[in-house]
Amino acid sequence: MKRNFWILALLGIFLGAGINPAFMVAQEKHSVSLTAPPQVQILKVDYYLKVLKEFGGGKPALHFEVKIRNLSEKPERYSVMVSTPDGASAAGFIPAKAKKAGGLPVLDPKEEGKITLPLLTEQVAASFAVEVESVPAE
Repeated sequence: MKRNFWILALLGIFLGAGINPAFMVAQEKHSVSLTAPPQVQILKVDYYLKVLKEFGGGKPALHFEVKIRNLSEKPERYSVMVSTPDGASAAGFIPAKAKKAGGLPVLDPKEEGKITLPLLTEQVAASFAVEVESVPAE
C-alpha cells in the first residue's frame, strides 16, 4: 500500500514537471494595439500559425482572425489591417462581399462580421497592430 503511494507520488511529480513548461509557453503574452472608431466593437482578435500551400512551399503562415460588431445606427463597411513591427501586414474588408446579388457589402446595425487575414511570415512577433476603419460601401 505504501509502495503504491510513493510510486504514484513520484509519477505525479514527473508528470507535473513536464506539463508546467508547456503551460508557460502557451501563456506567452504578446502586445496587441487596437485602433477602431466608436461605432465599432472589436469582439475577438485571435492569431495562430497555419500551413499555407502557397507560402514557401507549404510553410506555416501567421493568421489573424478579427471579429467586430457594427454599433452604428446605419449599415457600414469596414477595412481591417493587421501589421507587425517587422513590416508584415495584411488587410481586408468586413464584409468581403454583398449578401444579396446587386446589394452593397455592408454590416447592418448590431450585426457581427469576421475576417481571417494571413500574414506571410513564419514568426509570431512580440507586438501587433490591428486597425479598423469605416469605408464607403461600393
